[in-house]
Amino acid sequence: MKNKLILFFTAMTVISCSFLQNTMEYKETSKKFMNTLLNKSVDESIPYFAMESETAKDANVEEMKNGLENFRQKFITLFGKNIEYDFMSSQKRFSTEEKNNTPPNSTIVLMQFKNEKDFGVLQFLFDDKSKKILNVTPLDVKYPIPNMTLYYVLGVLALIVTTFNIYMINKIRKSGLKRKWLKYIAIILLNFPTFIYNPVTGFSFKLFQFTFIGFGFSAMGYLNSSITIGVPVAAIYWYWKLKQKENKKVLQPTGE
Repeated sequence: MKNKLILFFTAMTVISCSFLQNTMEYKETSKKFMNTLLNKSVDESIPYFAMESETAKDANVEEMKNGLENFRQKFITLFGKNIEYDFMSSQKRFSTEEKNNTPPNSTIVLMQFKNEKDFGVLQFLFDDKSKKILNVTPLDVKYPIPNMTLYYVLGVLALIVTTFNIYMINKIRKSGLKRKWLKYIAIILLNFPTFIYNPVTGFSFKLFQFTFIGFGFSAMGYLNSSITIGVPVAAIYWYWKLKQKENKKVLQPTGE
């Protein structure tokens, strides 16, 4: 069993390192492909595709060029050529429904692109063997670039909530309360209701989404960036209880 566990964790480490290395390479390839397609020519962008792969062996290159030219013209019309790119995420999808699975030996990469006013998202499918593109799809996304000021302000507020939770854990540790570990768990887990802010979609509210130690965040492009703030109900309760205990000590008469 010990040897099997060591083998399992070794395999997982190798797979994770390989996935990370591929992701970095795919990110750069995606940028180079788009810059080549928009600023040079369709012909020069063809070598970025995995033409030797099983899925592309019957592809008609001329039809592919025509499709890329249409994509190029529409993209330039909507966004222009002066584009910046930001990596969002890479993933392999596994589902009980076969149609939702990522094809074998492939990786999905999401890239955010933006001009001076708007942003969108491109989805690339990469072949893990050749490290080249199998297909590229613009997702149905075109939004004005949001103002991120409130996002960062709420991030500071979320850190204050987390700091308060840690402060109360330390207060309980120094107190004479019994079963302290139960109170630690309550403070860590009981942070609700939860307020969620996304720069594009705005605020949302969930009554029973428990937030670990009161704070959560994501920063993967405008669409996937969010700040999560949970109301620290357990920490507030124990702050009140400890204050009551301290006040009783102050008011308690001392004997001569």
